[in-house]
Amino acid sequence: MKNLERISRIEMLKVPAFEMDNFQADVLANLHLEFFFKNGRLIITPEFDYFVIGTAGEKEEAQTQKILETNQDAIEKLKKYLIYTLSVYSALMETNSYYITLNQNLLIARFISEDHSKDEYELKLYTISGEDLPNNYKDKIYLGRDFISLSTLRRNHFGLKNIRDSIREQFYKLESRIEPYVTKDDMRELKQDFLTEMAELVDEFSEASNRILDEFPVDLTSSTVEKKTLLQANHLFREARHIMMELEESVREMEKRMFDRELSRAVRYMTKFRKDITNDINYIMFKINGRIVDYVNGIHI
Repeated sequence: MKNLERISRIEMLKVPAFEMDNFQADVLANLHLEFFFKNGRLIITPEFDYFVIGTAGEKEEAQTQKILETNQDAIEKLKKYLIYTLSVYSALMETNSYYITLNQNLLIARFISEDHSKDEYELKLYTISGEDLPNNYKDKIYLGRDFISLSTLRRNHFGLKNIRDSIREQFYKLESRIEPYVTKDDMRELKQDFLTEMAELVDEFSEASNRILDEFPVDLTSSTVEKKTLLQANHLFREARHIMMELEESVREMEKRMFDRELSRAVRYMTKFRKDITNDINYIMFKINGRIVDYVNGIHI
């Protein structure tokens, strides 16, 4: 609830001129925003109605109704900003466009505060059929996560620090999340066959990311650095992506092993982790490597 109150009071960033295609416009029209109540969750619909998942206190509902009555313009600006930043600095929507369109372009963006002093938030994105809200909310499909700032449009080093930190955090949570749902023998085997190698790859990716963060300016754009520098950075981004591709392969193999053994309650964590990695690989490949090569070579559609 505090996140919604804070966001509704923020002077929203002015989004640059941005022409949406049909898919992006449809997602905007069906975008739902999710925030936490003390004992539940609040989902704001495109019509400025809301669902409560779990329970809400009378004060929380009263605050919600007041915000929805008086801050609709701010919420609309927030949603347009989300579509802009997800389109420019993420490959999440394109990577998952098939699943989103199957659900009539309905996207749920869950806000989790990262750093209030910087107006930074982690977004978790889900899709679900509108017919399943709110009663079958648990059937939503996890698409991935992103990290946004409401105080700046640009992302330092294309958001690489957030990607590095998120991959490390999610990996080191895996073991504790999986362990309650598998036998000791299964856990020992998964560590031996997969998790040890994954830890090494996560460390390698962190080191590759650190090299970029240490050697290049935060604003890696055509207006701030020379083409030669952009190409050097692009090479290192590609090497970092290659490490992530190895990690993704290991995660897929472990995910398959767990499916084969019907460890359904544990494998969901691997599936989410794999989706995060896939989104990041596609982002680096298309939104960083691709754009830099096109700019340096003067390629314009």
